Amino acid sequence: MRGTAMIALLAISCVLTACAGSGGGGGGGTPRPACKPPAQPTISFSSNIQPIFTASCALAGCHVGAVPTGPVDLSVGQTYAQTVNVKSAQQPTLKRFLPGKPDLSYIIRKIEGGPNIAGVQMPQGCPGAPLNGAKCLTPDNIAAIRQWVTECATNN
Repeated sequence: MRGTAMIALLAISCVLTACAGSGGGGGGGTPRPACKPPAQPTISFSSNIQPIFTASCALAGCHVGAVPTGPVDLSVGQTYAQTVNVKSAQQPTLKRFLPGKPDLSYIIRKIEGGPNIAGVQMPQGCPGAPLNGAKCLTPDNIAAIRQWVTECATNN
């Protein structure tokens, strides 16, 4: 009887010790970043990405100002905080931009005009005749945004 109790205690001890190690992020320690950016990113948010949003999205009647027509302000100084790791209002199961995962980033879907979007492709009227003086995104613009997200969507 005593031997059986000892074996049971030893088994419980082994299980608890195994579970106390480097578990899945529930307790203490420094969490690992979800996305590790490259040492030398090829795309800069401030130099490459924000200018695209400024020319094509952050316009009167669209994504600009304290109460933008679109639910997100894409003007200088606002875009990053309102898009990276922020849930989409139209598809709450997706982030607007999910660092490292362009295919799971809702804004990528909206600008590419994919089938899994609510509403219309952005900028409105593109391809073709954009609204409010916006410029349609070029394939290079879309590729730059996609690459920036792939490189972890850093605020550089």
